[in-house]
Amino acid sequence: MRQATNIWSHLLGAALFLLGLVNFLHLRSLASEDGSWASDVAAVGVYYLCVVVCFVLSTAFHTFADHSAAAHRFGNELDHLGIVLVMWGTGVSGAHFTLYCEPPGIRALYHAALTSAAVGCGVFTLRPAFRHPTYRTMRFLMYCGLGASLFAPALHGWARSGSLAAVGEMMGLGSFLGLAGINFAGAALYAARVPERWFPGTFDLLGQSHNLMHVLVFTGALVRLNGLLAVMEQWRQDTLANGFCQSVS
Repeated sequence: MRQATNIWSHLLGAALFLLGLVNFLHLRSLASEDGSWASDVAAVGVYYLCVVVCFVLSTAFHTFADHSAAAHRFGNELDHLGIVLVMWGTGVSGAHFTLYCEPPGIRALYHAALTSAAVGCGVFTLRPAFRHPTYRTMRFLMYCGLGASLFAPALHGWARSGSLAAVGEMMGLGSFLGLAGINFAGAALYAARVPERWFPGTFDLLGQSHNLMHVLVFTGALVRLNGLLAVMEQWRQDTLANGFCQSVS
């Protein structure tokens, strides 16, 4: 039951996001005849795809975790790489819209920095010592550090526009913060082993911190997706696309 909850929460999540991606790409191909939406569609599509891959890797790990020690180790590595990947996808998609008015070189610089941070985090993930329970807190802090770096484009946008409200319009700051808060809550529960540490034996099959983290990760991904879709549509409005960049220049 414990593994079943972990498996199905992300298997269903992967299926939902994959269907959403297919529908999203189909509708945008019908709506844009001149290809002007290509970069926006790519940014949102990257987020969709990263979430799908993350959930698939998580599902695979929990499905085969009890097969053998080797399968558990390898699956655990892939599971954590999926986390790094979805954080990268969140960062680059957010940076695309936050830096919408900036020169392409600025956007490329932030994308490169986010990619470098994610690659470094991924390399550390593959270190054998990383799998030991002793490093659980370090793993939590490492992911928090990578997550904090995702805010760099938002800080750039704030400094550029001088207004948090403007950043909210540019990138959907509310959904971004919502995702961060929900994921932080899930990771904190997992790191602290709450609630099972308070009620030993009560949550052995269902409702322990790992189950709760899975549900919260799925919830956070949906929150950010809705924010990204709303921001994309907002940028396509003539009043914003044609006037907003001049107003913050």
